[in-house]
Amino acid sequence: MPVADEQQIESAQDGARRWFWPRRWRTRIAAGGAIAALVAGSAAWIDRERIASDFIDDYLATNGVPATYDIIAIGPRMQVIENLVVGDPARPDLTARRMVVELGVGWAGPEVRRVTLDGTRVFGTYQDGAFSLGALDPLVFTDSAEPPALPAIDVVVNDARALIQSDFGAVGITLDGAGRLDDGFAGMLAATTPGIGVEGCRAERATLYGKLTTASGAPSLSGPLRIGDLACGGASMERANVGTALSLKRDFTGAEADLVVEGGGIAMAGVSGDALSGTAKINWGESGLAIAHDLALANVTAPQGRLASLSADGAWRGPSDASRGQWEGTLRGAGLVPAADLTASLAAAERGLEGTLLAPLLAKARGGVDRALTGSRFSAEAIVRHKRGEIALIVPEAALTSRAGTRVLALSQINAGIAGEGLSGLRGNILAGGEGLPSINGRIEQEPGDGWALRLTMADYAAGANRLAIPRLTLRQMRGGAIDFTGLITASGDLPGGGVTDLTLPLEGTWSAQGGLAVGTRCMPVRFGALALSGLRLAGQAMTLCPEGGGPMLAYNTDLRLAANAGKLALAGTLGDSPVSLAADAVMLRYPVPSAVTGLAARIGETGSEIRLSATTLTASLAGDIGGEFAGGAAQMEVVPLDIGALAGRWSFSDGVLRVGEGAFTLTDRVVEGEPRFEPLIARGASLLFDGNAITADATLRHPASDKMVTSVAINHQLETARGNARLSIPGIVFDKSLQPEDLSYLAKGVIAFADGKVSGNGRIDWIGDDITSSGTFASDGVNFAAAFGPVRGLAGEVRFTDLLNLTTAPDQRVRIAAINPGIEVLDGSVQFEVMDGTLLNLEDARFPFMGGELRMRPLAMDFSQPEERRYVFEIIGLDAA
Repeated sequence: MPVADEQQIESAQDGARRWFWPRRWRTRIAAGGAIAALVAGSAAWIDRERIASDFIDDYLATNGVPATYDIIAIGPRMQVIENLVVGDPARPDLTARRMVVELGVGWAGPEVRRVTLDGTRVFGTYQDGAFSLGALDPLVFTDSAEPPALPAIDVVVNDARALIQSDFGAVGITLDGAGRLDDGFAGMLAATTPGIGVEGCRAERATLYGKLTTASGAPSLSGPLRIGDLACGGASMERANVGTALSLKRDFTGAEADLVVEGGGIAMAGVSGDALSGTAKINWGESGLAIAHDLALANVTAPQGRLASLSADGAWRGPSDASRGQWEGTLRGAGLVPAADLTASLAAAERGLEGTLLAPLLAKARGGVDRALTGSRFSAEAIVRHKRGEIALIVPEAALTSRAGTRVLALSQINAGIAGEGLSGLRGNILAGGEGLPSINGRIEQEPGDGWALRLTMADYAAGANRLAIPRLTLRQMRGGAIDFTGLITASGDLPGGGVTDLTLPLEGTWSAQGGLAVGTRCMPVRFGALALSGLRLAGQAMTLCPEGGGPMLAYNTDLRLAANAGKLALAGTLGDSPVSLAADAVMLRYPVPSAVTGLAARIGETGSEIRLSATTLTASLAGDIGGEFAGGAAQMEVVPLDIGALAGRWSFSDGVLRVGEGAFTLTDRVVEGEPRFEPLIARGASLLFDGNAITADATLRHPASDKMVTSVAINHQLETARGNARLSIPGIVFDKSLQPEDLSYLAKGVIAFADGKVSGNGRIDWIGDDITSSGTFASDGVNFAAAFGPVRGLAGEVRFTDLLNLTTAPDQRVRIAAINPGIEVLDGSVQFEVMDGTLLNLEDARFPFMGGELRMRPLAMDFSQPEERRYVFEIIGLDAA
């Protein structure tokens, strides 16, 4: 082969490798004319002045195209070739069963009038960005400077087929048609592929079937393009039918396409749509590429809700290689139905916060969400510019409008730059509200680095007496994607068992997808104008909360954690109509582990009727039912001269009621000076209920050493009126070796000893303010004991106390005595007495039958509060000496 031919082949192959839109477009369209006329008609296309019967062979040899064929007939008006094979016979690049070239003579001499092709087969490749027809490349990819055009040749194509193997998949093509190539050709073109695409984007099947025609030198194709099971980057479409009307310019420097799109089964990132429809228009030429579209997707479903329709109306313009460009258009959505779980989650939060100010606000917001979103529509004007992997997004205006026509969300002047995973130049305005939703005004701006800041305010949002406002809140995106926020919340409204007004709560913390929510990494002041809880009202108070243990005060990721330290507390207010003060050495708020209070002290009531409560430690579990334990406690009611110490037990709070159970304490007599009148008694299993006004308590008092029951006590107290009572029930105190009267009171020392018997009775203590009264009745069927004047047996009767706390009886109390032995035993007598203040005993009368007469003891007054000489004088009256 001549050197020139080798260079020509190498040049053509290089051209095939560089072939791509649109740099070699002119030479490729020229090749299209050569393929249509195939090899036999090439003489007319290359050299129109001379056609020779042997030109086929010379032309193929000159261009280095290996081919074999059978010449059936060569004449002045017709040349017939059969069994044409171009390329390697084992794997040919082109075959033709039969080719007939009809010749004629024109003004310029011999010319090709018609070419008939039967059974043509073409095999090509498109790999690594280069298109090749194998051995045909020297004929197809030429460097001709002539403008491309379709030749004025009549052709008849019967049963022509092509197979193109590409990096994207194999494409099979068939063509049948006839007519003048530049004006009047009409044929049917069909293309199919069993699977085409690239990694991450592939269609399982695609077909094109259309009518190929030419007019005035310009080819056109019209027909449906059908695509099935398309999947690209997480997006998928089950089917797409595209009505295509494509036309090329006569010089092949541009093209236009009108498309009618219909598709279905669309899904992407959890969003799906039933039907895609619309139109698109494509213009391509030397000035670039333009795509205008008006597309709509019906019945769009997403986890957040459904849309009846979503449409995009816009246009993209840019160079032919799409290396840069701009899309400008409008997105619209109509018939929005929010997902049920949106309002359900609000309803669940509302139920979980029942009794708090947030519950009615959430209820109002839930109704607002339904009115604002159900049946709403949105529109957004957008401009998207892209260049070398960088994207600029501009949203001049976007709005969400309710079914009633109220604008509930508006975005304006949104700008953002996107490069890789980074964001730059972000800024814009946000306005929300209406239809019962809170009014929010915000602005987002890019900050130095890759982060952004969103600054917003929320106007006072109210539902009845419940209000919430956010005077300021700033959210910042930090490095790594975390969100940092600082701000202030003000609130008034309900709390469980009460309410709060003018609460001021600073906000400071972070949120990230990995770490969750963290609030309060430094100390913050908390203030309120008034706080009410179960009748407790505190006014004008402030406290400082600090993180405990180095972590945030509140953290939430998969679980909620609370760890805050309030330090020392000193609060004052009222409980009912009574003044109250609360103090604590330290308060630790924790969750899920119990919170803890140390050094708790409370005072309730006016001076003179004050109730004092304290506990060394108190724990409170906020997980589940609110409750905990307390220990080291004490309780005193100023009007009642009895004190409770060593108080411990369990407590709970629900439905506005404080309950204490498993209580244990020691009851002692309160004395200013001198010895206590009563010895300490213990209780266990005691209980108490407090509903904000009424206190009720029950306890069983026992002698510590013997564990014998002394009395059961039932207490009721009304804080509002400072009125209350304690009812005592003594089913029976059994005196024996394990329990003696002096074990209950020192006043019995020297008066009664070696008691043996049972005493029962009841008592009642009543108080209102600082006024207290008490009474009681005690009885026995017979008690034996040793008195200072001698042994006493069978003391029986009932004693009525008019002042039980001070051990004062009514006058003229009488008891029976089975026997007494002041030296001589006497039987069946009686004693009349009176006790005053537990220390003065007046024996007014004591008499016994004695030897036909009567033995009497003279009246005697005894003062047990001090040492004294006592004389017991007995007289015998009416003795029967006989």
